[in-house]
Amino acid sequence: MNTGIGFSEMLVVLTLILVFFGSKELPIFIRKAAQIMAKIRRYSDKLKSELDSINRTIEEPLVKEPPFVVVEKNRLRNHYIFLRKSMSPDEHQKKSEEIFNHLKTTEEYKKATAIMIYVSMGKEVSTHNMINDMLASGKRVVVPYCKENCNELGIAEIRDMEKDLVRGEYGILEPRAELRDLFFKSDLRLIVCPGVAFDLYGARLGRGKAYYDSFLREFKERVPITGLAFDCQISKEHLPFDYHDIAMDQVITESGLLIKKTLQSSSEVPAG
Repeated sequence: MNTGIGFSEMLVVLTLILVFFGSKELPIFIRKAAQIMAKIRRYSDKLKSELDSINRTIEEPLVKEPPFVVVEKNRLRNHYIFLRKSMSPDEHQKKSEEIFNHLKTTEEYKKATAIMIYVSMGKEVSTHNMINDMLASGKRVVVPYCKENCNELGIAEIRDMEKDLVRGEYGILEPRAELRDLFFKSDLRLIVCPGVAFDLYGARLGRGKAYYDSFLREFKERVPITGLAFDCQISKEHLPFDYHDIAMDQVITESGLLIKKTLQSSSEVPAG
């Protein structure tokens, strides 16, 4: 038995609207119905995109790095963390502001309506003022958090740093639990990443947990990925880089934009 609404049923509905509400209400009804159907279609497409990206990530196996690579990465982390910690508080704040000023001049930032950005800790490039500035300018701000056992990265949209962030298990500011899983990843237009070090080719050295690389894999060549760092964190030599590591499309320091890659090509575009 066909339980769908056919042409005759539609005529009955339209006739009832004409009888009880008049001809003036008919265009309004049709317009409202079209708006509702458009919203349903839009969100179903977003949900399908989210599920497809999750499936792609699950299907890609991760291979453990050789021991000598792990040792070298740890040596480099200690070196660059030491350099970063050597900055005075005033120097750290001043250079962080300069980095944000450079970020704001990029076309990627200007066009982005929704930005994922980390909440800084320690001597990372400070993002607290950046986040407040983004919110004040009307941009949607999305921040990461560690899921179970900090093996996976999640994201959530915030609207107020004071009200929407709480200290997580590791002392990192994270979005409140009720804000999580409410943001469609497909809405992201720019991702801003921290890093212990970067090289001039976009390679990023993280904290060693690999959850950022796992997360970024979903957005590779789809959303611009920008790394923020101080000049002292830039390696002139190639950093260790494996197939599962995700390179940055841009790296910005207090000196300006160091590299810029297009999403259509992996070739570097000279900054400036």
